[in-house]
Amino acid sequence: MKLSSDLRDYLETIRSYNSIAKGYRFWRAKPWPITRVVKGKVILDAGSGPCVNGAEAAKRNDAYVICLDTSTTMLLEAKEILIKRGVLGDAIVADATKTPLRSSSIDTVMAVALIHHLPKPLAEIFFREVYRVLKPRGILVATVWLWRQRRFALQTVLNYLRTLGGLLGYPRKYTVLWRTRRGSYKRIYYLYTEKELAELAKKASLRVLSLGYTYYLKHENRNLYLIALKA
Repeated sequence: MKLSSDLRDYLETIRSYNSIAKGYRFWRAKPWPITRVVKGKVILDAGSGPCVNGAEAAKRNDAYVICLDTSTTMLLEAKEILIKRGVLGDAIVADATKTPLRSSSIDTVMAVALIHHLPKPLAEIFFREVYRVLKPRGILVATVWLWRQRRFALQTVLNYLRTLGGLLGYPRKYTVLWRTRRGSYKRIYYLYTEKELAELAKKASLRVLSLGYTYYLKHENRNLYLIALKA
């Protein structure tokens, strides 16, 4: 079966994260500050990677966390972190667009640095899945990279020209390499605008509570955040 270019890129991103899991755990050892807004007793960390953020949110709320990722090697790291932090939870290998979870079972879904790896058709499915698994009044807390970064400036201009020429389906699609001694690994990003993020949430019947800019490191406001409610 012939795969679309976006699906091939998505699968390559998954393979890359499998390969860089150990280094990624130590590169992103600190939880994101935005995890402080997470509440509830059952938390889903979707696209969790090593589940640093999910473990932190669960520890703060004395909650149960589900670390969910397509990368088996990332989740091996996640299990170690849960044990080390003394957090009750599970690590599940699954795609965030089709989770093996009951409907209306989750208090908060975290999607830190996940959505920007999903081409729009998969992003739409993910938001619908979030709505399905959230309890009524449940919350989605999500972040994506901000596309207005200096490092993307030239590529953005080229992308828009390629999109106008019919050579590219989405103008803010970028390839970012993770370099190691063993080689370079491609990660594909779809950097959605504030308006696009809000529309994705609304299309899935989620109510946008807050939308703005956040950071991983205090001197870098290079991310958008979205907080949405299952009304």
